[in-house]
Amino acid sequence: MTNIWKLQRDIEIVQGKTWEAKFRYLSLCSAGRKPVAVNLTGYTARMVVRECAEDSAYLLNLTTENGGITLGGVAGTIDIDATPTQTSNLTAGDGVYEIELYVGSDVIGFAKGNAKIYQEIVR
Repeated sequence: MTNIWKLQRDIEIVQGKTWEAKFRYLSLCSAGRKPVAVNLTGYTARMVVRECAEDSAYLLNLTTENGGITLGGVAGTIDIDATPTQTSNLTAGDGVYEIELYVGSDVIGFAKGNAKIYQEIVR
């Protein structure tokens, strides 16, 4: 598999609030060229938010291992959930994120984009 980004989409997160994102990994490589879900059984995933792409430190690190990402197997769904505790530790401002999928020795760049983090108003 190649490391070609499947999706570029910006996200917005509010400090101290639950943040959820839902994606679906589809392929057009099927008979009739109709989109079909990619079977994510056996895959793991990671999402990292950083202030700058060059930074070694991350603001948020969500994985299938730490429960921040749930993969939907044959449905091809990728559900991402950050708790209010996790988002309260974020610094308001601009950042970047990326989501990678892992299967065997392959690394698939699934999504990337800008991350806008808003200061919590109601505390």
